[in-house]
Amino acid sequence: MSKYRRIPSELKEKILDTVKNDGISVRQASEEYEVTQQTIHAWLRKESTYTWSNTHNLGEIRRLKKDKEDLLCLIWALTAELDKTKKKR
Repeated sequence: MSKYRRIPSELKEKILDTVKNDGISVRQASEEYEVTQQTIHAWLRKESTYTWSNTHNLGEIRRLKKDKEDLLCLIWALTAELDKTKKKR
């Protein structure tokens, strides 16, 4: 029995979409979908829109998403505090 398995094209597209658009790492996708990191990197290299600079952008996207979450939490906390002070008046 071969250790290699054919990955359905739907799954391949889902993995690539997750890595490119959702900002998860190739490592995370590899673990989640049980596909080797090398396979995912090979798929990404075959796509003309994926370049070395895009890999740097993925890290930036993850950082920006984290910053966005932090800011939303801060806004929520400040709004709750503002509501408390308005109710006291």
